[in-house]
Amino acid sequence: MRILFVHDQFGFHGGAESNIYQTATALKSRGHTVGILHGRATGQGDVAWREVFAHRFPLAGKDDSITTEDAAQRFQPDVIHVHKTADLEVLEALVELKVPLVRMVHDHDLYCMRSYKYHYSSRAICTRAASPYCIFPCGASIARNRDGGFPLKWVSYRAKKREIRLNRRFDRMLVFSHYMKEELLRNGFSAERIEVHTPLHADRAEPPPSTFDSRNLILSVGQIIRGKGVDVLLDALATVKTRFECAVLGDGSHRP
Repeated sequence: MRILFVHDQFGFHGGAESNIYQTATALKSRGHTVGILHGRATGQGDVAWREVFAHRFPLAGKDDSITTEDAAQRFQPDVIHVHKTADLEVLEALVELKVPLVRMVHDHDLYCMRSYKYHYSSRAICTRAASPYCIFPCGASIARNRDGGFPLKWVSYRAKKREIRLNRRFDRMLVFSHYMKEELLRNGFSAERIEVHTPLHADRAEPPPSTFDSRNLILSVGQIIRGKGVDVLLDALATVKTRFECAVLGDGSHRP
């Protein structure tokens, strides 16, 4: 089978990129041919990624629909495996290809203009679908610009709704939890097209047994930024009555 991955980055950066690399490596080891349509290079692990993805189709940020169509023509995929992209030109070109489309939903970016599904000031969990509420009173149209230059940027509600509509046309949506499935259902996705795949180590037929002991060591691994949940973990641990240790591995703007 020929599988074309689609992602907004090339190289290691976070959990999504690790998932892509491990999935592509496993599929290639089983005799499948993998290619990737990708955005900017992260500069991390390029050599390893090039070894896995012999077929690479970089997006230049303009004429992306033409690049997408050209990649499909040259690679001739049997299935297209989309990870993270909000490029409407790419998405529109993909759904018109009439090739089976699979989307792995790694986070809330697809249906939340803020990307982290809780209110900025109160930190209360948001349980709404994408709607005009995102504009007012949520104010999600104004976001921090992490790409340099002016500190704020405009997030288009109309573009977000269009992105959701395009993704609804995918043949399968893959999520890691039932919570994520409920978020997709809330935003109008078909239940028959959503599959929950809880990530487990590929070499284990059974989940590893619990190894809790009197030390009760808890390990938190990930970026320490808004939305990753380290603040929720600390609030939860404050209520624990028994003895425990917690090690937090990671860095980010919320570390202080």
